[in-house]
Amino acid sequence: VPMTGVQASLYQQLRGHLAALKLTAAAEHLPSVLAEAEAEQWSMTATLENLLAREVEATEARKLAGRLRFASLPTPATLADFDFDAAPGIDRKLATCRYLESATNVLLIGPPGVGKTHLAVGLGRAAAEAGYRTYFTTAADLAARCHRAAIEGRWSTTMRFFAVPTLLVIDELGYLPLPGE
Repeated sequence: VPMTGVQASLYQQLRGHLAALKLTAAAEHLPSVLAEAEAEQWSMTATLENLLAREVEATEARKLAGRLRFASLPTPATLADFDFDAAPGIDRKLATCRYLESATNVLLIGPPGVGKTHLAVGLGRAAAEAGYRTYFTTAADLAARCHRAAIEGRWSTTMRFFAVPTLLVIDELGYLPLPGE
């Protein structure tokens, strides 16, 4: 349906308002949402809710992408890919991230090749998806960064960095001997 001059002007003003408020996803979806609203005869409230829901989805996706980038997970492993049947001692409730709310440590112990890293990465991904700040590192990298920070006089800054994540995953803890200092 072609727009009248007044409708076109209001449409452009609305796009301008969305751009000024940096609601880019809403601005991008505006034409399709308005077309669907007209076709389905949505109320103004339903139309506005649908438009803002698109913006919220895009914002949440950007936040998750940022948390996953920060997490530095080494693989795309997920808990859904983990074979819990092959590891009956693992509590499936770990996926709920309740251990984070109670600040409970989780220690995965076992021989090489049983899936400890896969499970750790999966827990890290689940935590990031649940909204928690997560960071993955190896014990050797953590020790090296702390040692370098101490030598360079950046110890407190480095400790603040490692204190920020709600979940700090330290992999390969028992594989290599760590320096005493």
